[in-house]
This record gives sequence, C-alpha cells and structure tokens, in this order.
Amino acid sequence: MERKPMKVTIVGAGSTRTPALIGSIIKLKERFPVKKLVFYDIDMDRVEKMRVYMELMMKTHSPETELIFTGNKDEAYKDIDFVFCQMRVGGSEYRSYDEKIPLKYGIIGQETCGPGGFAYGMRSIGDMIEMVNDVRKFSKETWVLDYTNPAAIVGLALQTVFPDDKRLMSICDQPYSMLKTFSQILNVPQKDLKPRYFGLNHFGWFTNLYYEGKDLLPELKDYIKNNDFKPYNAEQRDKSWLDTYLNVNKMMKYFDDYVPNTYLQYYFFGNELAKEENPEFTRVDEAKAGREKKVYDICKKAEEQGNLDNLPFLVGEVHGNMMVEIAESIAYNLENEFVLMMKNDGIIKNLDENMLVEVGSRLGKDGPIPYGYEKIDDFYKALIDNQYIYEKLTVEACLEGNYRKALQALTLNRTVINPEKAALILEDMIKVNKKYWELK
Repeated sequence: MERKPMKVTIVGAGSTRTPALIGSIIKLKERFPVKKLVFYDIDMDRVEKMRVYMELMMKTHSPETELIFTGNKDEAYKDIDFVFCQMRVGGSEYRSYDEKIPLKYGIIGQETCGPGGFAYGMRSIGDMIEMVNDVRKFSKETWVLDYTNPAAIVGLALQTVFPDDKRLMSICDQPYSMLKTFSQILNVPQKDLKPRYFGLNHFGWFTNLYYEGKDLLPELKDYIKNNDFKPYNAEQRDKSWLDTYLNVNKMMKYFDDYVPNTYLQYYFFGNELAKEENPEFTRVDEAKAGREKKVYDICKKAEEQGNLDNLPFLVGEVHGNMMVEIAESIAYNLENEFVLMMKNDGIIKNLDENMLVEVGSRLGKDGPIPYGYEKIDDFYKALIDNQYIYEKLTVEACLEGNYRKALQALTLNRTVINPEKAALILEDMIKVNKKYWELK
C-alpha cells in the first residue's frame, strides 16, 4: 500500500549532522516519503554553509520534495507532521566550557554526563520549552522527536512542563548504535533483534536480546568477555569512541549480569578518565577537527563546483536512520522495536513513577508500548534512584532558578560527589552561562 508523504521540519538545521540526516531521509524515502522539508535554525548562517550540498542531494535524489530554508518560526511549524529537533544551545563554544571547566577540578568533562551535562541541560531547557509551545500554537497533532542532549534532563523537563503531551518524545541513538554493533557480532539483522533494556538515558543496561524467540544476550556477553568490544564502524571512529567501547569490557569484568550502555563509563571510571583527558583538546575539539571539518569541506566543494561529482553521499547510519525509522514506525503504525524514553508510570514497578525511564518498546501511531519489569535488583535500583534525583534536582534548579538545588544536584552526581568541588564548578558554570541561566 502506498504510504502518505509527510511534512517535516528540522530544528537546529545548522548542525553538521544535518547533511547526513538528509542522506537518511533520501535513503529511506520509499519507507518514509517526505513531500515538504523545512530547514529551520536561529542561526541561518550555519545552514547556508551547507545549503548548496543539501539542495543538490535532495534535487538529485528526491526532486519531488519541496524545500524551505527559514529562520521564521511560523513558516517552520505551520502545517507540519513531524519536527526533528537537534538543538545545541550555546553551540561548540559552550560545549567547550562544559567539557573543560570540570577538568580544572579533576572531574570528567563530558557534554551529557556530570557537570558538563548539567550546564548543557540548564541551557537547553528554556529553549526546548519555547520550541514545544511554538509548535503547539499550530497543532497538537504534530509529533516532536527530540534529539537535543542531555536527553535525560531535557526530556524530564519537558515531561514536567507538558505532562499530557503524548506526541512529544525525547530519543537517543546510543542503544540503537549498540544494537548495530550487536547485530554485527552475532551476525543477525539488526531489524530482527528485540532488545529488553532498563534504566535512564545514558544510564541503562541490556538485559535480553531476542532473535527469533531465542535470547542471544548470553552469547553476546561471552563474546565481550573474550574479545575487545568495538563499534560496528570502528575504522571510522575517533580514538575516544574506541576507548569508550573498550570500557564496556572493563565494566563487565566487575558486573556481568547485563550489557551496560557505554556512557556508564563516566559514572564508574570518572576519576581515571579525567586524568587521561587533555584539557587543551577534549571531545569538542576532536569533533571540530574531525566530523565538522569533513562536512564543511564537502559542502564547500559542492558550492564551488555546483554539483555532487566526486563527493561522498553522507548518510547518518545511526543518528539519521534512527530518527527516520522512528518517524516511519509512528506514521504508519508499524510497531517496530526501539529502546525509548517515557514516563515510568509502573513500567518498572520498584522505581519512582515519575522517572523518565528508557526501556525496550514497540512503537506505533499512539506512541511507545513498553516492555516492563516487575522488579530490578537493589544494586541497579540504587544507582538509578540516585541518578534520577540528580536529574530531578537539575530540572527544578533550572525551572526555579534555585542555587541550592543546583548544588545538591551536582553533589549527588556520581562524577562529582565532593560538595566543595561541586560548589567551585557551579560558580564557574554560573559565570560563563549567565546569558542562558541564573541561580539565586
């Protein structure tokens, strides 16, 4: 049956991930046809750097799609089926502060975890609330799929402010990326793997991995115990990502019940990772020298020559594909399986019902249908409870402008713990972020 074409807006279209997202839209256009595609950003100069390449991609491979480039909210949100949101509030400049300020105090600097994630979340919440309100002025039916990091904090804030909005989803591609790696290791199609997973965003574990009714997680765990764990596209990854995957081996040396999300390395081995960091060249610098430079070079070449000859066709095998596949599963009620975030509401029965949990789910026209857990073990429950209270206090600190709650949040975070260091980091974060957030 022919599928109805969709109208899509990309918010944060100035991201250097956008060309590869366009590649995914083109690659999957038979599954998710797009009749109108809007590129929206508050900084359209960033979009213009990539515009010619993206226009050439679409006109060559999807000429039927109407393209709109705009910095106007009304034009961006009117008559739209899906919003794909990938904001980075503060851009690379503030990501650099997020990663480097904690390192001054011997604390790991990371964009989504620890103090860096705290500061980034505080910057993002206000703009995300504004974006949702802007979209809802035009339609309560539009699906908002939000990639904006840190997804745990941003998602919890949106759940708090918009508790009844069932077409608002925070999503993360790291479980999807790990599933891509699992499928390569196990030599089975990723689309046929049915994961069971519990936790919070960037703070969870795979408990089962079903393929044709059989749980392959024991086989996967045996592989990880006996081999270096590497991402499916290891040859394309920066060194920091290769090290990140190897730390899954290290985590499972101590706790081998389940397969952990890679981001748990920052909470278990934060002190060691901080010592290994070069404060003059953190992951933001790696990204600027790597992916960002590559994308801008390709786009500049396309603009100079006016065509795509001898230029790579960028595709977001993880970031882009997951966004499009999620939209596809919702739009056509496919009930495909993903690891997704949602309000707990008894999904994991011995966790707070207000948590934004991340679990294996089927996804259809009314949103996710989760696979729940009667009870998780005390060790994992304690870790998750602590992390949730950190996230909750961070959201409250932002919405209330409350210094005390911000300090409590940072002190609770497993990467910090020390209240003296938490206070010093917070003071530095307040100074550099004063145009985005204030605390009293």
